[in-house]
Amino acid sequence: MSRFIRADVRVLLRPSGNAPAAFTWEGREYRVEQIEAVWKERGCWWDGDGEKTCFRVTAAADAAAGSFELAFDHEAAGWILRRVLD
Repeated sequence: MSRFIRADVRVLLRPSGNAPAAFTWEGREYRVEQIEAVWKERGCWWDGDGEKTCFRVTAAADAAAGSFELAFDHEAAGWILRRVLD
């Protein structure tokens, strides 16, 4: 089961600069423990959707942990938390 979120988030990158190390959502910082999958998506240009690089990660904040889907929107140059996976 998953919940669609679509919230802008602040992401801290790994030293390599090409993958998330942590992200902040609703005032809580989640540390990325594992990157489970990486893929690229292209949206419909006529809808204004551009290329996105997506990451499915396992992350934890304090006692809370879970799987999350983050996406970097290349056109908007910003990060989005797309969904929380149960």
